[in-house]
Amino acid sequence: MKRIEFAIAFQLLLVPFQLNAEVGCIEKAYTQQEMNSCAGLDYESADSELNRVYNEIKRVYSDEPEFLEKMKSSQLAWIKLRDADLEMYFPKEKKRFEYGSVFPMCASGIKTRITIQRIEFLKQWLKGVEEGDVCSGSVRNAWYLNKSKKNVTKVAN
Repeated sequence: MKRIEFAIAFQLLLVPFQLNAEVGCIEKAYTQQEMNSCAGLDYESADSELNRVYNEIKRVYSDEPEFLEKMKSSQLAWIKLRDADLEMYFPKEKKRFEYGSVFPMCASGIKTRITIQRIEFLKQWLKGVEEGDVCSGSVRNAWYLNKSKKNVTKVAN
């Protein structure tokens, strides 16, 4: 009986923290279909951010056609790798049958994680490197990128 009372008291203590915590889609989902949908939305959000970062790099490096061509090739190769990696996780042909109703949620989760890694990789072309980084290749100097952003802001105003 004391265990039950302790558990109830503990839960009551957590209520204020739970009310202040931001509840995401997946935390509100009750059915597997809802969880699958939430995971799909998470992937769509990550993919949208990837496209935003990719397009921003294209804008910032618009005066570097060789770099842009190589970036495009890299992105197309990455898409193939992402899809191949997903197939490696779930190699069976009849995925819903073999992996069950959680397959869409799991597949979306893996694609989201891989996409977030790609976003972080690409962001280095927007953040730039510090002076003295001799291995930066096509990544521009952070000072130059910040100066360019200020000039773009001045022109836009």
